[in-house]
This record gives sequence, structure tokens and C-alpha cells, in this order.
Amino acid sequence: MGDMVTLSVSLNTTPDGFMSQACPACERIFKVAPGKGSPEPVTHCPYCNHEGSDCWWTKEQAEYMGAFGAEQIIGPRLDEMVRGFNRGSRSNDFLKITASVKKPPKAVAPAEEDDMPSSITFTCCSETIRHDGKETKLHCPICGDAQNA
Repeated sequence: MGDMVTLSVSLNTTPDGFMSQACPACERIFKVAPGKGSPEPVTHCPYCNHEGSDCWWTKEQAEYMGAFGAEQIIGPRLDEMVRGFNRGSRSNDFLKITASVKKPPKAVAPAEEDDMPSSITFTCCSETIRHDGKETKLHCPICGDAQNA
């Protein structure tokens, strides 16, 4: 088995530090402010109360992280392979063989819009979220307790 590789990935936030999250069950979007409320991770959807340690990334965030990882890990290995092939390739007057790799565009973190004006701070865990404003009751994304919006 190969060596473990750790990458640091930065995601955009709104000017006041909120970042989108998506429920893996109902797929609705809400925003959290990492490092500003509870130190505990998101484990509940504020809308449908789905509970789990699932991935809460939005589709765009997950695609960016995959592209960034490929760019940082696979890209240099491909470059190395091409250089090795080109160093070892032979040519004559009739035939020359070289290799090249066309890389995809550089991975860009998705923009984070300040598009959810409704917010609530849950008294149970001191966690503040931004939400779409369509619900009268929301669940704390940390413990799942319901609170009036």
C-alpha cells in the first residue's frame, strides 16, 4: 500500500465566514460558519433532521476537491511519466515518438454567495446557520433539537 498523502483545501466563504453545506438526504442547502459556533461537526440537517456523519459538501465543493486532488497528486505523476518516456524514446530520420499530456483547466473553488438572508442561532449548541427561510421549525445541525425559526 502506498504512502498516505494529505492535502489542505481551502473553500470560499461569505464575507462574514459562512459556507454552504448540502444535506445528503433532502439535498437542500444551508450555511454554517466553521469555527464560530460549536466546535462539534455538523451531524443533522436543519430541514429534514437527517442524522449522520455523511458528507455535507455541496456537489460543487465535492467536484472542486476531487479536481484539486487530481491536480496536486496525479498531475505531477503524469508529468514525471511523460518526461521519462520522452527521455527514453528513440528517433530516426523517419519516425519520432514523443508523449504529452493535455491537462484540464486549473481547479477553482466555487464562489460562495451571500444568498441566504435568514439566520438562526440555536440555543442548545450556540450554532448559527443561514437558511432559505421556508421553514417555521429548524433542527440544530449539531444535536438535532428543534427550534422555532
